[in-house]
Amino acid sequence: MPFDAGVVAEIQAKSDLLQYVSQYVTLKRQGREYVGLCPFHSEKTPSFYLNAEKQVWHCHGCSAGGDLIKFVEKYENVDFPAALRLLAARAGVVLQEAPGAQRRRSEREAVYEANAVARRFFADQLQRDKRSLEYLRKRGIAPETAVAFGIGYAPDGWEGLTKALERSGVDLMLAERAGLVRQKTGYYDFFRNRLMFPIYNLTGEVMAFGGRALADETPKYLNTPNTVAYTKGAHVYGLHLARRAASADDTLIVVEGYLDAIALHQAGFKNAVASLGTAFTPEQARELRRVASKLYLCFDGDAAGQAATARSIDMLVEEGLAVSIVVLPAGTDPDELILRGGAEAFRTLLAAAQRWVDFKIELACDRIASKFASKSDIAREAMSVIALVRDPIERDQYTKAMARRLDVSEAALRQARLHSLKAPPRGNVEGAPIRRAPAPTQPVSIERDLLQLIVSRPELLPEALESIAADDLEQPEFRAVYERLGYHARDLARGVNPITLFDEDPIVADLTRMALALPPLPYEDDRHRLALIAARFERRRRERRLSSVDAEINGLITSDRAVPEALRDEYNALAASLRGPAEHTREQD
Repeated sequence: MPFDAGVVAEIQAKSDLLQYVSQYVTLKRQGREYVGLCPFHSEKTPSFYLNAEKQVWHCHGCSAGGDLIKFVEKYENVDFPAALRLLAARAGVVLQEAPGAQRRRSEREAVYEANAVARRFFADQLQRDKRSLEYLRKRGIAPETAVAFGIGYAPDGWEGLTKALERSGVDLMLAERAGLVRQKTGYYDFFRNRLMFPIYNLTGEVMAFGGRALADETPKYLNTPNTVAYTKGAHVYGLHLARRAASADDTLIVVEGYLDAIALHQAGFKNAVASLGTAFTPEQARELRRVASKLYLCFDGDAAGQAATARSIDMLVEEGLAVSIVVLPAGTDPDELILRGGAEAFRTLLAAAQRWVDFKIELACDRIASKFASKSDIAREAMSVIALVRDPIERDQYTKAMARRLDVSEAALRQARLHSLKAPPRGNVEGAPIRRAPAPTQPVSIERDLLQLIVSRPELLPEALESIAADDLEQPEFRAVYERLGYHARDLARGVNPITLFDEDPIVADLTRMALALPPLPYEDDRHRLALIAARFERRRRERRLSSVDAEINGLITSDRAVPEALRDEYNALAASLRGPAEHTREQD
């Protein structure tokens, strides 16, 4: 946890979930809970439930859930640290970070301050440069739009920004680490004679800049290098403005360039963002998924744009995003389309968007017409695409449609699918989300009961850890949860909500649902319940050992060897404790 657990606990103690959520959701009491319309998806029948005593909420309609911090994250479309800062300010708590995180944050904040000075300098210079203003006018960018996005101009000189930074008291060594200046014999401006586009994080700080050449200079785009505040390939342009609009219908429009996103915003498509290049990364996909689950992917209509779209699809789908493809006319990009045809032209393309699977199948079939691939190659490629469709009925319909299109039998296509399916293992890493595992063959209610009790009554965790080890849990997903609870036992003892530990993990919704489902009981009743759960775990341990001893004895008997008395005594003791002593005494055959 990057913040001091005691401070997090203090923020949670001073921040009431019911009071906060009631500002945005009309809630009515229903038994021990409060019910209302979910603010995160459209619905007519209330499915949003909140328990004020446990400080958790869950929506049975969209499966979202968590604590107050998670609600702030989703409602404000910010990350965990930003949500905690908002709540800290509201509660009047000074937010303290762990020492290492504090040092990194201190430098990051200094970079943000230096970038803010640079943004103001570039914006001021834009108003002084007629050529830049004329360029924006020709691209159809209105002055108010330029202000909203912070567009500026880096003058064609060597020390304009450098001197502005010095006047504002910015350390030039820090400005160099921020990517604003370079050093040779002295410091000089990194960006010169370029239209400047600030790149903001979700909370509105300037992380970096992109500079576009106004003529034929190379490179066409010059970007801030990696800094403590910015990592190339991990961010999306315009998300700080698009997140509010995206929350209305859980949808984002993703285009390639700065001006494409800006033109769409100006035309009324306020949920547009830019990918900052065509090489989409998993980090960007996760950044998008934090804001919306549905994407319209809209890269340039040329061959390179289509290839980039095809490369991005699999990764976006794998990250759990629902992707549709907006097909642009060849040689056209979104801002040109808007400039020529207005908002209606783009709205027509949105309405005609293809699902990602249809787009990829079309690309594969086009290769037949171009004679770049055989029908069998296309069949295998198409079936590898169809295999990614999660819904089995929908997958079956695509298979049937593809069989008709290729004029082959469904059986042949399904055989092609067997050859095309690939399932590379994805090992879990420290800090990675807890992955869902296949349902075990044996019931795991005992493990669910344990976790349900602990997330509802975390003060019982030390007692649970004394009698139940993480290895006692057979379900890997539940074992990982129990291990994390144990690791943070001290944080929980200081008052941190256990749900907070899983804020960035998909399992948070399941844990919240568990907590809400447990009826409130007196502390001693819950202690008694834990004792019963511990007894069930102990019984299961004995059953495992009995089975192991029985197999060992059978092996000795089969090989005509003597069974040691200690082993026989252990078997008899285990059998007696589990099933009664009278009928299950193991003797030497």
